[in-house]
Amino acid sequence: MRHRVRVRLPKRKGGAANGGTAGASGNEAGAGGDPASFNPFAGDTFGVPDPALTASERHEAEAEGREGIPGPEAAAPSPGERRVEGRFLQAIARLRAAADSALGRLQAAQHRARTDAVRIEAEAVRERERLGSLAAVEPVCQRIDALYLRSQAADRELAGLRRHHGLPDYATPRASGRGWVWLLLAVALAETTANGLLLHAASTEGVVSNWLFAGLVTAMNVGLLGWLIGDLVFRRMLGAGALRRSLLAAALLPCLALAVLLHFGFAHYRDAVQALDGARAASVLDLDDIDAGIAAGTAEADPHPPEPLSVEEAVISELRAQFLWWRPGTTLVEHPPELPADDHSLDATRTLAAGNVGYRADDGGLVLTEDPLAGRFEGWRSVLLLGVGFAALLLAAWKWYGGREPIPHFARLHRARTSASDALRDGYARSLQVLNDEEGRHRQRLGDHEAGLLSLGGRLTELDGTRRHVLADEEELLARTAAAGATAAADFRQANRGRRLSHDPAPRFWSSSWEPDIPRRGDEANAVWDRNQEAGLFEVMQAAERVRQANEAHAGRITAAFADARERLAHAARIPGSRRRPPAPPGGSPPPGGKDVRLVPSPEATSDRRLEIAS
Repeated sequence: MRHRVRVRLPKRKGGAANGGTAGASGNEAGAGGDPASFNPFAGDTFGVPDPALTASERHEAEAEGREGIPGPEAAAPSPGERRVEGRFLQAIARLRAAADSALGRLQAAQHRARTDAVRIEAEAVRERERLGSLAAVEPVCQRIDALYLRSQAADRELAGLRRHHGLPDYATPRASGRGWVWLLLAVALAETTANGLLLHAASTEGVVSNWLFAGLVTAMNVGLLGWLIGDLVFRRMLGAGALRRSLLAAALLPCLALAVLLHFGFAHYRDAVQALDGARAASVLDLDDIDAGIAAGTAEADPHPPEPLSVEEAVISELRAQFLWWRPGTTLVEHPPELPADDHSLDATRTLAAGNVGYRADDGGLVLTEDPLAGRFEGWRSVLLLGVGFAALLLAAWKWYGGREPIPHFARLHRARTSASDALRDGYARSLQVLNDEEGRHRQRLGDHEAGLLSLGGRLTELDGTRRHVLADEEELLARTAAAGATAAADFRQANRGRRLSHDPAPRFWSSSWEPDIPRRGDEANAVWDRNQEAGLFEVMQAAERVRQANEAHAGRITAAFADARERLAHAARIPGSRRRPPAPPGGSPPPGGKDVRLVPSPEATSDRRLEIAS
């Protein structure tokens, strides 16, 4: 019993039945493109030759008529008539060749469609077997587990610092900024400017040297001492133990001593420089002395000139007089003025305490002298210089302390903990998204295979319809070409008869119209095509049914496998509350984007077995 098969394709959104899916479009491309392209007679590609005689054909017909060709006994057409008939025979041959080529292409496309059905079914099998590749989730789980361990280590380190300093869990580091740095630079610039101006007012040295020295003092004051006192000592005393706090307090004493020596020494340095410049100016002979008649070098020299001092020695002497008054100062030699200059018999020496040793400006420079008010400042500028230095130090220490996080390493550990937890969360989210996308692609590919098989069924039906159109168009064009040829032959004979000079009877074969010999196509090729068409449709239906049933049975495995992979990811990330998805119900649900493909009886029930693809 023959099996007649009919394919019914549903209308789908997105043009899936017309090759909207990847599988369907790939199969149609493999089967040869648009079925309408197989019909060479579509449009005006092949036209019927013009039945009217050309000028040369009519001239040849008249010439043969005048010569009495063909004769009454002729049984075959004349050469001129054969050429006219040949024009239409060539058109008929071209039509047959084009039809044969189209039928061959249709038969090849039919074979490719059947081959594509086997290929798609094999691809569906391989796609279902791809679930074994989920073992690649193991490296992802290891990477997520490493991120979790890193996050836990950072959290433990931050928790230890919180316990050590007694910080609650809700305490967070202050917002980081660089405003305190710019303010610190402004303070340093202001102190450098003040020191440079005051030092330049007391010294006749160059501007560059005075400002460089002022900048060096500012760098030590604001940069070094401010950092030591504000950041290294006070900031680290917060939350520290008794021993550490005692050590930091002990380290604060030398810092304060260095600050006092720096500021008092710089103020005394200004006084010493001012006094030295004044002594140098007094030792120079001015124009008034020249006008008074005083020659250079005529003044009486001091028989016992004091030993000159450098600026550094004068500053050290003032500092010793100010802070080290309990230590011996120096030995002072006194010569009575009434004695001759060369008589040193009554020279007296006295030991002066440090608090009574000062310096004064002399013609030779700075010299030591007995001064009960040693260690004092000479003017308000030196006191102002001292106040500016201490004010800048206090402001710098406060900014070094308050500009940064009061708890050392708190901000760094908090950032490390936040970064580790964010990396864990982002890594888990990305891995889960990749897994979800992979599941969606897996289901989509399975649905595309089902849609591809359905498209192949429709493809075979369209190829069959195209073949019928090709045969019908060929038959119509052949009939029209033969009729045009008969008309042209009749016109040729009429032109020949009109030019005959004798009244001999016309040839006997002119009694019947010209009819070309067109062999008819046998039923054997149609029978082969019908058998292949029926077998191909049945194969596609069986493949679609097998793929549908296998995908339906595979749906539970998809759900279980990907749920297990998600659970493994959640376990690696220690996500609380992660549970395996419930198993899919019996029978499962069709994959997203696929079709519910099944074999159903055709409503046109006959004695023959008729099946169709329903979706």
